[in-house]
Amino acid sequence: MDNIIATTTLYKNYQLAIPKAIRNKLTDLTIEDTIIDWSINENNEIVIKPRKKVSLDDVLGIIEDDDPRDAVELKRSLYK
Repeated sequence: MDNIIATTTLYKNYQLAIPKAIRNKLTDLTIEDTIIDWSINENNEIVIKPRKKVSLDDVLGIIEDDDPRDAVELKRSLYK
């Protein structure tokens, strides 16, 4: 049997609130940068997982470019 920490009510328009007991345990949840992912597992149970939003700063620099030219040179090469 599951270890139930808290329960919540399904409100009008199918809205839910994250119970305070859960918010207190997951201290890194913030309104600004948290996304809640919902899924249904093979036992038809709802699985809810929080994750951080990916920002542009998180993505910048992931892909390395070996091309030594800059944007101005690339634009000039179009007109040659």
